[in-house]
Amino acid sequence: DHVMRGAALAVAGRPAREAGDLAAVTAAYAELGPASVPRAPVMTVLAGLLAAAVAGVIALLVVLRPAPPSRTYARPLPPPTAQAFVTGGVPLTVPAIDALLGAPLTALVVQGGRARDGKDHTLPAALAAVRAPRALADQPPSVRAAWDAMVATFTRSVEAAARPGGATPREHDELVEGVRELSQALLGAGLGYHLEGRFKSGYPYVQAYRVEEVVFVEAGGARRRVLSLRRADRLNLRWTALGLHDADVGDPVLLLEQIDTSVASTVLPVLAAGAPYPLADREWMTWPTNRAIATTIGEAVRREYAVALGADAAATAEVAALLVTRGAIIDEWRDKLERGRFYFIETDGLFVPPTLLAELEGKVLTSQRDKVAALDARIAALEGPRLHARVLERVAATVRRHEAQHGFDYDRDTELRYPPPLQDLLGSPHDGEGNPRAIVRSARAELSAYLSQIANDPATPHAALWQLIGHVMHRDRWGTGESYAAMVVLEALAAVRHVELAGRRYARGVNRERLVPALSALAALPTAELRATATAAWTALYGEPLTVITDAPAAPAVTPTHR
Repeated sequence: DHVMRGAALAVAGRPAREAGDLAAVTAAYAELGPASVPRAPVMTVLAGLLAAAVAGVIALLVVLRPAPPSRTYARPLPPPTAQAFVTGGVPLTVPAIDALLGAPLTALVVQGGRARDGKDHTLPAALAAVRAPRALADQPPSVRAAWDAMVATFTRSVEAAARPGGATPREHDELVEGVRELSQALLGAGLGYHLEGRFKSGYPYVQAYRVEEVVFVEAGGARRRVLSLRRADRLNLRWTALGLHDADVGDPVLLLEQIDTSVASTVLPVLAAGAPYPLADREWMTWPTNRAIATTIGEAVRREYAVALGADAAATAEVAALLVTRGAIIDEWRDKLERGRFYFIETDGLFVPPTLLAELEGKVLTSQRDKVAALDARIAALEGPRLHARVLERVAATVRRHEAQHGFDYDRDTELRYPPPLQDLLGSPHDGEGNPRAIVRSARAELSAYLSQIANDPATPHAALWQLIGHVMHRDRWGTGESYAAMVVLEALAAVRHVELAGRRYARGVNRERLVPALSALAALPTAELRATATAAWTALYGEPLTVITDAPAAPAVTPTHR
């Protein structure tokens, strides 16, 4: 102990004068007092630990916070296969060909138009970019040869268009045929691309599409292939129809961008509770009795979609109501701004264009811009893109049968008869020189396709019917083939239901009040009765049974080839 006390005194810096003096060392050690233990700053440490914990929680929440709801949706599809054009499904695509059909092909068509007008000499550069392209180097010789032939035909078409008087009918046909042969070569290689060549307003065009899906329908044991297309080129030119069938081009097709827009701007808003169907122009719809009829029609369409959508019906109705609210705000903006000659881009999509709200800063109320942004956020939160895709599937299915009917009509050994009620409206199918009259040909084709569509649609025949009837109820559509078809269909359906239509019938223009009894009677029909009525009307008009069109089961693949 004596030694330890001495060591303690030395460590404390107070050594005893005489290390061997036991009493002195003991006394000096007693004066040291108890040793002090160093103490950490407890509050500071606790505060640091708390701050670190809070920071960790915040970081964890940031990491785990769910991403904003997606504003896009990719419908599940089977893997691509070279057999899609034989069995149905998704055909092959190649990124290099996608790129070729984008900027290079678009530049070729645009510069061809400028060369036709004699504005510049940039066509040679555009041609150089598409002649023997590397994008096709790995493709079969048939594809490469058809591509080169198409480019050569387009070049000749530009030269023909630049001549006084423009291209001849034969030269128009050469462009159509050259592009069609390229499409057939791509199809033969299992590649999902579809091209269309034509003249419009004296200019040659080549438009390109990706084939998103191939679906077969069946009638009387005969299968008909229908292609679902999305644009691949960047031309500012598009059809207004939802689908097309042109024997010069090939298979009936669905135009998915147009269906996208129609679903978001027309079909979905009708699915909001109490919404009237946009049956006619705004002036007609303002009358209370007319709006009541449109509301009744809207209810008929909603009944069908409620069944078709099942568990998604309620969420779809909420999305529809949000679109109606947003549409009213945007219509107010458009009316106000267009009076000041300020025009903004289309807003017919499921969401407003990303830059629109920023561009309208200072031009519309901030509170309204915020409300539109909130509406779009709610649409996304409700899985709006997925619900939009579900409705699109229904619309695509009914349009597919419509276009397939055109194809089946074209394949007939003898054409359908010219229904007397339509002949009463339009007269002879030929002009004085024996040439087919375009308006008669159009009306006959649409009469057959629409009536078949209504009768063959197992889920939404009311939607098909009222889309057609809109062509006779909107003033700006009078005089089209669809408007004459609509008039005859409405009268034929009314006759089957024993509904009297008083008043005169006009070849040009429509006495819409005359049609009101039929509108009311047909809107009240259940789905099955409407289809049966359309089937009876078909027999009365054509004197033969309806062509029953159904979705064909997928055929077994020959060889599941992939690239």
